[in-house]
Amino acid sequence: MIWPIITAIMFARMERTSAFIWSMLAGYMFLPPNIAIDLPTLPGLGKNEIMSMSAMLMLWLGMGKKSGERDPMEADLAPVIPRSMVLMISMMFLSIILTGISNGSPLVEGVSYKPGVDTTQIIGNLLLQYVELIPFFVAFKLLSTPSQTRKLLRAFMIAFLIYSLPMLMEVRLSPQLNTWIYGYFQHDFAQTFRYNGYRPIVFMNHPIWVASFATTGFLAALCLARAYGAGPRMIFLLLYLAAVLVLCKTMTAILMSLMAAPLILFAAPRTVLTFSMILTLIMVSYPVLRLFNVLPTDEIVAFIEESQPERAGSLAFRFDNEFVLLERAMLQPLFGWGPWGRNFPVNPETGRTLAIADGYWVITFGTRGIFGYLAMFGALATPVFIIWRRRYELLLRHDRPAVLMVATVTLLLAINLFELIPNATLTPLTWLVTGTVLGHACRLRYIRDARGRWKKRQEETPEKTGIRHAL
Repeated sequence: MIWPIITAIMFARMERTSAFIWSMLAGYMFLPPNIAIDLPTLPGLGKNEIMSMSAMLMLWLGMGKKSGERDPMEADLAPVIPRSMVLMISMMFLSIILTGISNGSPLVEGVSYKPGVDTTQIIGNLLLQYVELIPFFVAFKLLSTPSQTRKLLRAFMIAFLIYSLPMLMEVRLSPQLNTWIYGYFQHDFAQTFRYNGYRPIVFMNHPIWVASFATTGFLAALCLARAYGAGPRMIFLLLYLAAVLVLCKTMTAILMSLMAAPLILFAAPRTVLTFSMILTLIMVSYPVLRLFNVLPTDEIVAFIEESQPERAGSLAFRFDNEFVLLERAMLQPLFGWGPWGRNFPVNPETGRTLAIADGYWVITFGTRGIFGYLAMFGALATPVFIIWRRRYELLLRHDRPAVLMVATVTLLLAINLFELIPNATLTPLTWLVTGTVLGHACRLRYIRDARGRWKKRQEETPEKTGIRHAL
């Protein structure tokens, strides 16, 4: 309840863009998770809603100092959201209405009773959907220039550096900070124990959320090191952040970092953009592969079991639950089952839920159906496809550090989307990065012969030789 006051102090003392970024990051890092203010006739307001609404209020009031540095792109026309994105966002709101209308009756299965979706619930979900998109809309306007994107990446790096201190404390002492400060533990304590030690959860929903946040900060630091040079202190910082990321003991985050780090450090920006597009395409097509049972899940589990039996068992458990939830979702495939846990199969005699949902994609598929899934993930994936399609214009418009930063932010979005296959790590930071990528894509004015001009420039550039260029 005091967070709007803290946000106002940030905006009174900081430049507007920096205040917005840090109000979102600080709220996500330190506000209590899995708890909400339940107001009459309104949806519950948790940490994500409070920090987004507070930032929007400060911007609406015109608070925040003007930037002292001149932005070369400030004279550009304001970016306009493309029609494809408007369609996806409209479908997101429409899916809430259609899902509510098609699930108005109570669901009775033996002793299990799930209420229907009434008009009040539909209106509340529409409001929550709008609040969820606030970081997207603000980032689209504020963070879509290279100078502002640099502030975002620097903030990710510094935020991870700050958060590493309580993370290391919990690795050593066990996850207790949320209990000590807020008086409750936010998840199953057994989930924090991995590889004969603890993994941090701090003030987030799950240790996986912390590992995902650490991945973002680490990759942002790699990008800044390559774009602006890495001295001894920066190299030491990178090694420290990498060590903290490993101590998160989350295999998904470690593997994604190992895969993305060489791209950021050595690959051309256009290669990073292409890899991001492929990763996003895999995520979008994953439900189709699972629905038609094309993915060789048994072979994947058997391969991992040779080296890590514990992780293979966890993965097999996820695959089995996905299949059960997909079968349930296909009973109402178009608009889904709606809220109140109606998308879970239950034992009619005991009323006990027969499956556990981990991946955000299967949760969306079950609650909003095919229509809602296409809307949600279409909105998240569209910026990646647009920026990849306009990659040659990007290379023509900006210098190499700026292009690298845009490519890195796009890669961060693609990695986060890929993580939504096994986990439900859709956060306000996801929408923040989505708006940033789309803003960059929409600022690039379409040039019909952009690709030809880019190739001509490459051909005219004399070939560089010598040991310095080789290095």
